[in-house]
Amino acid sequence: MLNRRRFVAVGAAAIGAALTRSGSAELQGGNEQNFFPLPASGLPSRPLGSTGANVSLLTFGAAHRWASMQQDSALQVLTLALSRGVNCIDTASGYGRSEEIIGNIMPQWRKKVILHTKVSTRNPMQWRTEFETSLKRLRVDYVDTLLIHHLGGPDDLAKLEVRDGPIELLHRAKEQKLCRWTGISCHTDWKTLLEAQRRHRFDHVMISLNVATGGYTDLGFEENALPVLAGQGVAITAMKAMGAGKIVNAHPEYDYKTCIRYSLSLPGVHSLTVTMPNFQQMSADVDVAATFEPLGADEMKELKTKAEGEVKEAFNDFMDTHTDRT
Repeated sequence: MLNRRRFVAVGAAAIGAALTRSGSAELQGGNEQNFFPLPASGLPSRPLGSTGANVSLLTFGAAHRWASMQQDSALQVLTLALSRGVNCIDTASGYGRSEEIIGNIMPQWRKKVILHTKVSTRNPMQWRTEFETSLKRLRVDYVDTLLIHHLGGPDDLAKLEVRDGPIELLHRAKEQKLCRWTGISCHTDWKTLLEAQRRHRFDHVMISLNVATGGYTDLGFEENALPVLAGQGVAITAMKAMGAGKIVNAHPEYDYKTCIRYSLSLPGVHSLTVTMPNFQQMSADVDVAATFEPLGADEMKELKTKAEGEVKEAFNDFMDTHTDRT
């Protein structure tokens, strides 16, 4: 059994006791000094920013639709995707049973995958407990990226920046080798994301990038955030390629293959997290990654132009009230 580490939370008034896992199931992971070597991928891959990892073009998005499957089926879909070369899993504490399901295969797969999870709470007193629960569910000693989940606007950033709050705890987790990299996900506010990155220098970001997220005055991630982050060597995982059901198949031009190719063709994107809720979708998604060819500039422009209007409005309206945190 590997030594379990303690996440020493400075500031007893805010956090109190250290994070321990003495009562958890057999945890698999690194030790006080080391992480497992970074895995390879059987699919086309890209360097994950400046992290030193090479990540498959597709990341397995273990979100609600996948986690709501029967456990045996969910595990079969996941393990088949990993067997086909996907080497990265994206989950979160708020994704229902997701972390628990993934934990079933970690004793066999931990050395072969890059694992990301997200902590949702803004409450400093609850933050360490939520993260501790994630590690127990996943049956690991560390995750590769630990992310703050779903950054909102300036008021939300202020909640994260309080003394001994989530951002300090996130960076402390990295110091204690409970994660390799720090990260943050953001769905709709590129300005707040860039301000958070300027102040706190996260290693990895997850951002919405699809045919409807462009436009300097709209969500703006493509034009405004992506070039800045890429220029800093930040690891960039795209999400919402399908538009949460508001883009894919909402127009004849936007089938799943086109949506995947668009997001992966954006300069600076290293991987795309996609939920794979059944065998058919998983197989189709992995096939696209295995044979990926980037879209040309004219094709990209045409797809964005056709998304103006109904497609873009439908996605933006949905995102106005959407949250992934629960």
